[in-house]
Amino acid sequence: MKARREHWDKKWARVESINFSPAPLLVRYTDRLGGGRALDLACGPGRNALWLAAQGYAVDAIDISAVGLEMGRAEAQRRGLVVNFIQADLDHYTLPVAACDLVAVFHFLDRRLLPDIGAALRPGGWLFYETFNLRKRAFKPEMPLDYLLQPGELEAAFAHLSVIETGHHPAQRTSFLVARAPE
Repeated sequence: MKARREHWDKKWARVESINFSPAPLLVRYTDRLGGGRALDLACGPGRNALWLAAQGYAVDAIDISAVGLEMGRAEAQRRGLVVNFIQADLDHYTLPVAACDLVAVFHFLDRRLLPDIGAALRPGGWLFYETFNLRKRAFKPEMPLDYLLQPGELEAAFAHLSVIETGHHPAQRTSFLVARAPE
């Protein structure tokens, strides 16, 4: 845990300017989202958490990096937004059950957590999940397979949800899924 936290703290400490623009996948669904409680996992500086708070969500944003979270806190204060930034290692954090109207996961993959992520949704809750897939290895061959999606993996992991959209972004070498929990 300590080595992982130090890795991310160093990464965020080196960043001179943060792009706080939300993920386009989230923005595309703006007119369909209704507010409530949101959970942003592995949020880094919280670009999606900030956007969700601006849309009226009560947001819990979780990340291992104190440095990344402090960047998010400063930006939330600058914008006059309230986000509950939580420093935690997701290996040792219990996700809420049937408590969230929206769960956002971007550029993070821990297969052990996939069932808990789906279980965190309330009936009708939205899941937005996008992360790197195997194509990433063409440009970063040292990237561990543990962090890369296999073809169809998100659809299989969240088969109990109503899938709204799936796809790939070839330029970013990511795969994504938008789904809702049954009512």
